[in-house]
Amino acid sequence: MAVANRELMRAINRFAIFHAIRDAGTISRVDLARRTGLSQATVTGITAELLREGMLLEQASGKSDGGRRPVPLALNPEGAYTVGVHLSVDHICVVLMDLQARIQKTHTLALEPGNYAAEGVVEILIEAVQTCLWQADFTKKQISGIGVAIPGLIDSRTGFVHYVPNYTWNNIGLADRLRERMGVAVYVENSANTLAIFEQWFGIGRGTDNFLLITTEHGIGAGLVLDGKLYRGGRGVAGEFGHTVVDHKGPLCRCGQKGCLEAICGNNAILREAKELIRRGQWKMDGSEPTIEEVLAEAKGGNAALRAIYQRAGQTLGIGVGNLCKLFDPEKIIITGKGVLAGELLFGPMRETLPPDISFARDARIRLHIQEWQSTLYARGAGALVLQEVYQSPANRVVPII
Repeated sequence: MAVANRELMRAINRFAIFHAIRDAGTISRVDLARRTGLSQATVTGITAELLREGMLLEQASGKSDGGRRPVPLALNPEGAYTVGVHLSVDHICVVLMDLQARIQKTHTLALEPGNYAAEGVVEILIEAVQTCLWQADFTKKQISGIGVAIPGLIDSRTGFVHYVPNYTWNNIGLADRLRERMGVAVYVENSANTLAIFEQWFGIGRGTDNFLLITTEHGIGAGLVLDGKLYRGGRGVAGEFGHTVVDHKGPLCRCGQKGCLEAICGNNAILREAKELIRRGQWKMDGSEPTIEEVLAEAKGGNAALRAIYQRAGQTLGIGVGNLCKLFDPEKIIITGKGVLAGELLFGPMRETLPPDISFARDARIRLHIQEWQSTLYARGAGALVLQEVYQSPANRVVPII
């Protein structure tokens, strides 16, 4: 037991040093000892270990105070690499990322509409990962693991998929399947949670103990960082913000309930309402069913009926966000996902129903941030799933699925 305790303490000290270097950018061993409260001998021993492993770099010597010049240390971006995968409704996006979450290579593979059987999608996912690694001239031995982001009910502790509405998957041990095929550690998480993890470690949420991340896509999701930790709930499926009921007489949601938030605010809901306008002759459109991009372009072009759909969606979203803030009292709210492309069509009406202490102003009690949409956001978040295992304290670490 004493040996185990010493090993744990060393792991925690290693984390403290690694984290202090990450926060500082560059820092000397002397300053590391001051910042962490660890002895010079402990800092020297652990940093030597990290240098041997290639996790750190020594920089050019700093100024001397009369003695030997201090040698600043910094993280080595090439110290670890991860793969992030996002399973979308129509494609799989894969990214290869370095230790500082910078994307080194991207690969996207289309999914055939309606062909979403788990066995087939897993094969396409493996092909996409292998292609991305091949294009980057990497092997599986060079990556620390694979993170997978899926919009659905996921138990991240086991990598078990309870339900994915886009594919109608139920009860699939996805992490086990991928681990057996790929031979590396695999982490599977709800896509909104992966974005919250990314923002906590590398983005807007860095240094903030309490923030909410809201995704607006086909549906509406949320990642909750409370007291510095991602909140997953008793079954690991917390954050289903889109399935909170805001109108019990509202439209039927794909989950089977009536009046869910996403049944009014999500892109699927906006498409449903746009198709109804076409059916009633209020919007004339030739050819196939409209895409969300076409709906958005028409609304921005001045179509009053479509703008009214966004008006209701934005106002309802504002009510939902206000309710979340009353429950969790966050410092920040980050809104992200493809739905942010609607811009003021959505966020203008949202402001109308938000409580006055929630706004985009710098001095707001709860500040809103809109994350610019990029097609690699979710895959990047999935890669951060693996990176957090490198950065995270051993006391809080998820047991790797390997």
